[in-house]
Amino acid sequence: MKLICAEYNKRGDVAYSVVGDNALLRNNDDFYIPDFAGHLTAEPHLVLRVSKIGKSVGERFAGRYYEEVGVGIRFHAEDLENSLLDKGLSPAMASAFDGSAAISPLVSREGSVEDWCLVFRKNEEVLYSGRVEDLPLSPEQQIAAMSRYYMLKIGDFIYCGGLPRFVVQPGDRLRLSLADRELLDFGVK
Repeated sequence: MKLICAEYNKRGDVAYSVVGDNALLRNNDDFYIPDFAGHLTAEPHLVLRVSKIGKSVGERFAGRYYEEVGVGIRFHAEDLENSLLDKGLSPAMASAFDGSAAISPLVSREGSVEDWCLVFRKNEEVLYSGRVEDLPLSPEQQIAAMSRYYMLKIGDFIYCGGLPRFVVQPGDRLRLSLADRELLDFGVK
């Protein structure tokens, strides 16, 4: 199992990266800020679980490749990322460390998820609220694009990306809802 993550720049360009399953943070366990992360951000995601093996999947068939959806939060050590980029090194380890990708329990996808709403809260403040159709790429477009580069295997998780990053600190409580169901709720320590 792997995590295939969409990463966007400020202009909206997208690249994909593969992250190992060591990054998964499950069961609404608290997130512990690692000692190398001075400036930490959290990025909410729609998450798809791949249910069928595929390579170079056409967009019109991509809906057949996932049956369950959830939400996730990827953590980024921004200061480490900037330091690595300044040295001309890959910034991957700044967002692929142990526990850096929280994932919710999954729910069954019935029909289109385009009109489902995503709501991200830090403490009691709503930092993001929008519909899945507002993402830069639809789930089907993500699957089609990612499968050009990576073989999709049953059980892989696709982190769709495209939402803003928010600064988090010890003591924060993060909540993420999908279609009016709160699926993630955990603390940052």
